[in-house]
Amino acid sequence: MIRADRNAEINEILRNEYYSFTVPFLTEWSAAFDKEVPPSRINEFGIIDEKRYDTDKGVLFVCKETNNWDNEDYEKGILFRGWMEGITQHGLTGGDHISQHPNMWYNIGRWATLICGPSTSIDEIADMKASAISAIGMIAFTNINKVRGKKSSRNEYHQLAKSRIAGELLRREVEIIKPQLIVCCGTYNTVVKSLHDYEGQIIKMPHPGARKKKTKMLYELLRQITPKKEDYCNY
Repeated sequence: MIRADRNAEINEILRNEYYSFTVPFLTEWSAAFDKEVPPSRINEFGIIDEKRYDTDKGVLFVCKETNNWDNEDYEKGILFRGWMEGITQHGLTGGDHISQHPNMWYNIGRWATLICGPSTSIDEIADMKASAISAIGMIAFTNINKVRGKKSSRNEYHQLAKSRIAGELLRREVEIIKPQLIVCCGTYNTVVKSLHDYEGQIIKMPHPGARKKKTKMLYELLRQITPKKEDYCNY
């Protein structure tokens, strides 16, 4: 069931949680990315579109990090969840971060589409672009690195990902969102080490920007969700 008021409440709880984690997380981030000037805050994630997310059959995607999110973006209040919600509603126009690497986001939307409708044709899903971006509105999303990364995940990311604070904040996000399914996008080892008590299903997928065939990744996802034989979210 889609309950926009409940989804808004979850996002508000998350917003307060991110605020409370700002100082310790930025301290750890600065230690890992020692040549970077930190922003004034960490980013905000959560339920992308509060009017489309099914809380009872929730899906959470966990990725590594978002690049090119500079300090000026933070100062302007440009934060991930609201920014991505706009992208899902209005498309890629003006979405500088996402338009630089659209295939990654197409794949996330394609995977969300398959999870929400596992009987949908793989070939049909593989051809999706604009509708794939829209489908991201049906999921919750977070990154392990809540600030920003570099062009490729290097030692800085791995140092941060292994930190106590990164694991603690991920656990709080899962406790608040309560997803039934977690999709790890190149983050499986980090997630399973942090979520010892999680009772839902955890899916192991590659980074969505990986140079692999779209259909091959979709079939791998289908193989993992097929035993459940249920739709996780609504269109």
